Amino acid sequence: MNNQPFDLNDTENEPSDEQLHSLMSEVMIEARKKAGAAREQLMNTLRKEIRRVNQIPEDL
Repeated sequence: MNNQPFDLNDTENEPSDEQLHSLMSEVMIEARKKAGAAREQLMNTLRKEIRRVNQIPEDL
C-alpha cells in the first residue's frame, strides 16, 4: 500500500486509489466510534428520563 502523504486540496496531484481507500476506511471507523458514543449518550439520557418520570406520582 502506498503510504505517501497526500493533500486532498491539491488539484494537481490526485491521491491513489489505495490512499483513498485507506482514508475512507479511517473515516468509516471514526464515524462508527462517534455514532456509538452518541447512541450510548442518548440511551443514558433516555434511561435517566424514564427513571425521573417513573418517580412522579400518577395522581398529578
